[in-house]
Amino acid sequence: MKKQLLMGLSVLSLVACGDENDNNYGTVDPKNNAFYSYDLAAANQSNKLIKKSYQIDKNNDLLITYNEKPVLQTEALRNFITSNGISTIFPPQNTAGAYIVGRKAIFNDHVLEYEPYNLEQRTTFKLTYQLKKIDLSGLQVSDAVRYFLSQATASTLINDATLEILQALLFASQDKFPSGATCWQKQVQLSTQDYIESYPTQNLAHVSTSSNVQNQGIWQNAAWTAFQPSTEFNLANTRIRHQAREHWGFYHTTREVQVVPSTNELACDLFNESAFKSVDKVLGKVL
Repeated sequence: MKKQLLMGLSVLSLVACGDENDNNYGTVDPKNNAFYSYDLAAANQSNKLIKKSYQIDKNNDLLITYNEKPVLQTEALRNFITSNGISTIFPPQNTAGAYIVGRKAIFNDHVLEYEPYNLEQRTTFKLTYQLKKIDLSGLQVSDAVRYFLSQATASTLINDATLEILQALLFASQDKFPSGATCWQKQVQLSTQDYIESYPTQNLAHVSTSSNVQNQGIWQNAAWTAFQPSTEFNLANTRIRHQAREHWGFYHTTREVQVVPSTNELACDLFNESAFKSVDKVLGKVL
């Protein structure tokens, strides 16, 4: 148990230690409204939750900046494969170091929408996230942290007992969100066609090839097989073979409803600045 607890604590060990290195991978332009989140998939490999800031610039491009080098399953390293196109580059960086992940971007209280910057095809391909705005004013910060903790550990071997100890350490805090703190919950993900979210340079944890095959095909000379997804962990479920190389990714249909968590969790996927600072402060208390 002691060893498992130390492993669990290491998942969050460097969450609040990134301040001295903030904006090494992009600078937030104060002229643009920004919203914030964490790279949850990175926690399983790098033992830290990498912070990221989103903003839409004057050209309606969606930009993301990171406080650490982006790793694993994140937008800066994401490629797309559809029946009409395939990514040949990663999202480029602008002169400030921010990653340009989308064009024709829209963000408001109800929707985040954009066309991936690094996918060129004859027909328009668009990603849309239907959002629910949540007023966090006066609510317990620990309720939002509980959701991030459960998400961050979805791909680890931390057992329920260890998770309860981590929660006890984190949720001893009585911090509350300040007035005006806001977050947005992703409820439905839409796309103009089925696609594969791929990470050709990454060694992602994936389901077994003995799992049931759900779909398969050949798009843009890339042969792919989509297996039955794991119901317990966030594992890649699609094997891709392209240009004599094999890598893994995630198959997406045109409409995917996000799983609604238990009522005692604030399921926040994106935060405004004041809310994000509050979450980061509480996470830092376990160091």
